[in-house]
Amino acid sequence: MVLNPRQFVQNRGMTPLRLMIDGVLLPEGETPVIPLDDGFVRGDGVFEGMRLYDHVPRTLDAHLDRMERSAAGVSIPFDRAQMRAEITEISDAATHGDSALRSMLSRAGLRVHREEPLIPEAPDGWVLHPVDHRVTPLLIGAKTLSYAANMQAARLATAAGANTALFVEADSQAVLECPVASLVWFEGNDVCAPPLSAGVLDSITRRLLAEVTDLHIRTRTLDELADADGALVISTVVESRTVREVQGVCTYDLANARVAEIAAALHEASRSGDQDRARTVPV
Repeated sequence: MVLNPRQFVQNRGMTPLRLMIDGVLLPEGETPVIPLDDGFVRGDGVFEGMRLYDHVPRTLDAHLDRMERSAAGVSIPFDRAQMRAEITEISDAATHGDSALRSMLSRAGLRVHREEPLIPEAPDGWVLHPVDHRVTPLLIGAKTLSYAANMQAARLATAAGANTALFVEADSQAVLECPVASLVWFEGNDVCAPPLSAGVLDSITRRLLAEVTDLHIRTRTLDELADADGALVISTVVESRTVREVQGVCTYDLANARVAEIAAALHEASRSGDQDRARTVPV
Protein backbone atom coordinates (compact mmCIF):
# COMPACT_ATOMS: atom_id res chain seq x y z
CA MET A 1 0.00 0.00 0.00
CA VAL A 2 1.30 3.46 -0.90
CA LEU A 3 1.80 5.69 2.14
CA ASN A 4 1.10 9.36 1.63
CA PRO A 5 3.52 11.29 3.86
CA ARG A 6 0.88 13.95 4.59
CA GLN A 7 -1.25 11.22 6.22
CA PHE A 8 1.53 9.93 8.46
CA VAL A 9 0.54 10.05 12.13
CA GLN A 10 3.51 9.37 14.33
CA ASN A 11 3.18 8.31 17.95
CA ARG A 12 6.71 7.47 19.13
CA GLY A 13 5.10 5.96 22.19
CA MET A 14 2.66 8.89 22.30
CA THR A 15 5.46 11.16 23.49
CA PRO A 16 4.27 14.77 23.07
CA LEU A 17 6.14 17.01 20.66
CA ARG A 18 7.14 20.50 21.75
CA LEU A 19 5.39 23.75 20.86
CA MET A 20 6.39 27.38 21.38
CA ILE A 21 4.06 30.37 20.99
CA ASP A 22 5.45 33.91 20.99
CA GLY A 23 8.62 32.80 22.69
CA VAL A 24 6.92 30.76 25.41
CA LEU A 25 7.68 27.04 25.40
CA LEU A 26 4.53 25.18 26.41
CA PRO A 27 4.85 22.51 29.11
CA GLU A 28 4.60 19.00 27.71
CA GLY A 29 0.99 17.89 27.38
CA GLU A 30 -0.51 21.38 27.77
CA THR A 31 -3.25 22.21 25.28
CA PRO A 32 -2.12 25.20 23.18
CA VAL A 33 -4.26 28.31 22.94
CA ILE A 34 -3.53 30.29 19.78
CA PRO A 35 -5.30 33.62 19.11
CA LEU A 36 -7.45 33.90 16.00
CA ASP A 37 -4.82 36.09 14.45
CA ASP A 38 -5.94 37.45 11.07
CA GLY A 39 -2.72 36.23 9.52
CA PHE A 40 -3.57 32.62 10.35
CA VAL A 41 -7.25 33.05 9.50
CA ARG A 42 -6.34 34.32 6.03
CA GLY A 43 -3.11 32.41 5.52
CA ASP A 44 -1.30 35.75 5.57
CA GLY A 45 2.11 34.85 6.91
CA VAL A 46 5.36 33.04 6.18
CA PHE A 47 7.01 29.88 7.45
CA GLU A 48 10.06 27.64 7.27
CA GLY A 49 10.36 23.88 7.65
CA MET A 50 13.63 22.69 9.18
CA ARG A 51 15.28 19.40 10.10
CA LEU A 52 16.94 18.83 13.46
CA TYR A 53 19.98 16.59 13.75
CA ASP A 54 20.81 15.97 17.41
CA HIS A 55 18.81 19.11 18.32
CA VAL A 56 20.67 21.29 15.77
CA PRO A 57 18.75 22.79 12.81
CA ARG A 58 20.47 22.11 9.51
CA THR A 59 21.52 25.26 7.59
CA LEU A 60 19.74 27.58 10.03
CA ASP A 61 21.17 30.76 8.52
CA ALA A 62 19.99 29.73 5.06
CA HIS A 63 16.48 29.14 6.44
CA LEU A 64 16.50 32.48 8.24
CA ASP A 65 17.68 34.18 5.05
CA ARG A 66 14.81 32.70 3.09
CA MET A 67 12.26 33.47 5.80
CA GLU A 68 13.48 37.06 5.84
CA ARG A 69 13.12 37.26 2.05
CA SER A 70 9.65 35.72 2.25
CA ALA A 71 8.59 38.23 4.91
CA ALA A 72 9.93 41.14 2.85
CA GLY A 73 8.12 39.78 -0.22
CA VAL A 74 4.74 40.08 1.52
CA SER A 75 5.63 43.15 3.64
CA ILE A 76 5.79 41.49 7.08
CA PRO A 77 8.32 42.85 9.63
CA PHE A 78 10.94 40.26 10.52
CA ASP A 79 13.07 40.21 13.68
CA ARG A 80 15.88 37.84 12.73
CA ALA A 81 17.58 37.81 16.13
CA GLN A 82 14.31 37.00 17.89
CA MET A 83 13.46 34.24 15.42
CA ARG A 84 16.92 32.71 15.74
CA ALA A 85 16.77 32.74 19.55
CA GLU A 86 13.35 31.05 19.60
CA ILE A 87 14.33 28.40 17.05
CA THR A 88 17.46 27.64 19.04
CA GLU A 89 15.50 27.32 22.29
CA ILE A 90 12.83 24.96 20.95
CA SER A 91 15.48 22.92 19.10
CA ASP A 92 17.35 22.40 22.35
CA ALA A 93 14.11 21.43 24.09
CA ALA A 94 12.75 19.18 21.31
CA THR A 95 11.43 15.85 22.52
CA HIS A 96 13.38 14.11 19.78
CA GLY A 97 16.80 15.31 18.72
CA ASP A 98 16.13 14.07 15.19
CA SER A 99 12.85 15.59 14.09
CA ALA A 100 11.31 18.31 11.96
CA LEU A 101 10.57 21.86 13.05
CA ARG A 102 8.07 24.28 11.54
CA SER A 103 8.43 28.00 12.32
CA MET A 104 5.56 30.35 11.41
CA LEU A 105 5.19 34.13 11.47
CA SER A 106 1.85 35.83 10.86
CA ARG A 107 0.98 39.29 9.57
CA ALA A 108 0.24 40.44 13.12
CA GLY A 109 3.56 39.10 14.41
CA LEU A 110 2.33 35.89 16.03
CA ARG A 111 5.19 33.37 16.16
CA VAL A 112 4.57 29.64 16.41
CA HIS A 113 7.27 26.95 16.40
CA ARG A 114 6.18 23.31 16.27
CA GLU A 115 8.22 20.14 16.52
CA GLU A 116 6.94 17.65 13.94
CA PRO A 117 7.50 13.97 13.16
CA LEU A 118 9.78 12.74 10.42
CA ILE A 119 8.33 10.99 7.39
CA PRO A 120 9.09 7.26 7.24
CA GLU A 121 11.65 5.84 4.84
CA ALA A 122 10.28 4.49 1.56
CA PRO A 123 12.29 1.47 0.40
CA ASP A 124 9.82 0.84 -2.45
CA GLY A 125 10.22 4.38 -3.79
CA TRP A 126 7.70 7.14 -4.21
CA VAL A 127 4.91 7.44 -6.75
CA LEU A 128 4.17 10.93 -8.11
CA HIS A 129 0.79 12.10 -9.43
CA PRO A 130 1.00 14.93 -12.01
CA VAL A 131 -1.21 17.95 -11.27
CA ASP A 132 -1.61 21.01 -13.49
CA HIS A 133 -0.67 24.21 -11.70
CA ARG A 134 -0.14 27.91 -12.31
CA VAL A 135 2.34 29.77 -10.14
CA THR A 136 0.97 32.94 -8.49
CA PRO A 137 3.21 35.78 -9.71
CA LEU A 138 2.70 37.84 -6.55
CA LEU A 139 4.12 35.08 -4.35
CA ILE A 140 7.11 33.87 -6.39
CA GLY A 141 10.04 33.50 -4.02
CA ALA A 142 7.90 33.74 -0.88
CA LYS A 143 7.25 30.69 1.33
CA THR A 144 3.86 31.72 2.68
CA LEU A 145 1.16 30.12 4.81
CA SER A 146 -1.12 30.19 1.73
CA TYR A 147 -0.73 26.48 0.97
CA ALA A 148 -4.30 25.53 0.06
CA ALA A 149 -3.37 24.67 -3.54
CA ASN A 150 -0.42 22.57 -2.37
CA MET A 151 -2.58 20.63 0.08
CA GLN A 152 -5.31 20.08 -2.51
CA ALA A 153 -2.68 18.67 -4.87
CA ALA A 154 -1.51 16.33 -2.11
CA ARG A 155 -5.09 15.15 -1.56
CA LEU A 156 -5.50 14.48 -5.28
CA ALA A 157 -2.31 12.44 -5.17
CA THR A 158 -3.61 10.42 -2.23
CA ALA A 159 -6.86 9.73 -4.05
CA ALA A 160 -4.83 8.50 -7.03
CA GLY A 161 -2.79 6.15 -4.84
CA ALA A 162 0.40 8.21 -5.03
CA ASN A 163 2.79 9.45 -2.34
CA THR A 164 2.68 13.06 -3.45
CA ALA A 165 1.83 15.31 -6.38
CA LEU A 166 4.09 16.67 -9.08
CA PHE A 167 3.19 20.16 -10.22
CA VAL A 168 3.41 20.78 -13.97
CA GLU A 169 2.80 24.16 -15.58
CA ALA A 170 -0.77 24.05 -16.86
CA ASP A 171 -0.08 25.50 -20.31
CA SER A 172 3.44 24.38 -21.24
CA GLN A 173 3.41 21.15 -19.16
CA ALA A 174 6.88 22.07 -17.90
CA VAL A 175 7.93 20.12 -14.81
CA LEU A 176 7.93 22.30 -11.66
CA GLU A 177 8.08 20.79 -8.14
CA CYS A 178 6.12 18.81 -5.55
CA PRO A 179 3.72 20.47 -3.08
CA VAL A 180 6.23 20.45 -0.18
CA ALA A 181 9.46 19.37 -1.87
CA SER A 182 11.62 19.82 -4.94
CA LEU A 183 12.24 17.44 -7.82
CA VAL A 184 15.49 16.59 -9.55
CA TRP A 185 15.84 14.09 -12.37
CA PHE A 186 18.74 12.31 -14.02
CA GLU A 187 19.82 12.46 -17.66
CA GLY A 188 22.68 9.98 -17.73
CA ASN A 189 25.01 11.19 -14.98
CA ASP A 190 23.62 14.73 -15.10
CA VAL A 191 21.47 15.80 -12.14
CA CYS A 192 18.86 18.22 -13.47
CA ALA A 193 16.39 20.71 -11.99
CA PRO A 194 13.97 23.31 -13.37
CA PRO A 195 14.99 26.99 -13.38
CA LEU A 196 13.98 29.12 -10.41
CA SER A 197 12.56 31.56 -12.97
CA ALA A 198 9.75 29.01 -13.52
CA GLY A 199 8.47 29.98 -10.06
CA VAL A 200 9.68 26.95 -8.11
CA LEU A 201 10.84 27.41 -4.53
CA ASP A 202 14.47 28.37 -3.95
CA SER A 203 15.05 25.08 -2.18
CA ILE A 204 17.81 25.00 0.43
CA THR A 205 18.26 21.26 -0.11
CA ARG A 206 18.64 21.95 -3.82
CA ARG A 207 21.41 24.39 -2.92
CA LEU A 208 23.02 21.75 -0.75
CA LEU A 209 22.79 19.25 -3.59
CA ALA A 210 24.69 21.72 -5.77
CA GLU A 211 27.54 21.46 -3.27
CA VAL A 212 27.93 17.73 -3.78
CA THR A 213 27.47 17.58 -7.57
CA ASP A 214 27.02 19.79 -10.60
CA LEU A 215 23.36 20.76 -10.95
CA HIS A 216 22.17 21.23 -14.52
CA ILE A 217 19.31 23.72 -14.91
CA ARG A 218 16.98 22.52 -17.65
CA THR A 219 13.36 22.85 -18.69
CA ARG A 220 11.58 19.58 -19.42
CA THR A 221 7.95 18.76 -20.06
CA LEU A 222 6.10 16.07 -18.17
CA ASP A 223 6.27 13.67 -21.12
CA GLU A 224 10.04 14.18 -21.38
CA LEU A 225 10.47 12.68 -17.92
CA ALA A 226 9.96 9.36 -19.68
CA ASP A 227 13.43 9.88 -21.19
CA ALA A 228 15.05 10.47 -17.79
CA ASP A 229 17.00 7.75 -16.02
CA GLY A 230 15.57 8.38 -12.57
CA ALA A 231 14.41 11.08 -10.17
CA LEU A 232 14.58 12.17 -6.56
CA VAL A 233 12.16 14.16 -4.42
CA ILE A 234 14.29 16.32 -2.12
CA SER A 235 13.58 18.54 0.86
CA THR A 236 15.05 19.59 4.18
CA VAL A 237 12.83 17.18 6.09
CA VAL A 238 13.02 14.04 3.93
CA GLU A 239 16.53 14.65 2.55
CA SER A 240 15.64 12.53 -0.51
CA ARG A 241 13.16 9.93 -1.67
CA THR A 242 13.74 7.88 -4.81
CA VAL A 243 10.95 8.13 -7.39
CA ARG A 244 9.61 4.80 -8.60
CA GLU A 245 6.86 6.06 -10.88
CA VAL A 246 5.38 9.19 -12.40
CA GLN A 247 1.80 8.14 -12.97
CA GLY A 248 0.78 8.00 -16.62
CA VAL A 249 4.32 8.78 -17.76
CA CYS A 250 7.03 6.35 -16.69
CA THR A 251 8.56 4.05 -14.11
CA TYR A 252 12.20 4.14 -13.00
CA ASP A 253 14.71 1.52 -11.95
CA LEU A 254 15.16 1.81 -8.18
CA ALA A 255 18.56 0.15 -8.54
CA ASN A 256 20.02 3.02 -10.62
CA ALA A 257 23.54 3.46 -9.21
CA ARG A 258 23.82 7.18 -10.01
CA VAL A 259 20.55 7.96 -8.22
CA ALA A 260 21.69 5.97 -5.18
CA GLU A 261 25.09 7.70 -5.24
CA ILE A 262 23.56 11.18 -5.20
CA ALA A 263 21.00 10.25 -2.52
CA ALA A 264 23.84 8.95 -0.32
CA ALA A 265 25.96 12.06 -0.92
CA LEU A 266 23.02 14.34 -0.03
CA HIS A 267 22.38 12.29 3.10
CA GLU A 268 26.00 12.66 4.16
CA ALA A 269 26.05 16.39 3.44
CA SER A 270 22.84 16.89 5.43
CA ARG A 271 24.36 15.19 8.47
CA SER A 272 27.92 16.45 8.08
CA GLY A 273 27.66 19.11 10.77
CA ASP A 274 28.40 21.89 8.31
CA GLN A 275 25.21 23.60 9.36
CA ASP A 276 25.42 26.75 7.24
CA ARG A 277 26.61 25.22 4.00
CA ALA A 278 24.61 26.54 1.07
CA ARG A 279 25.17 28.43 -2.15
CA THR A 280 22.96 30.03 -4.74
CA VAL A 281 21.98 27.70 -7.56
CA PRO A 282 22.25 29.37 -10.99
CA VAL A 283 18.91 30.03 -12.68
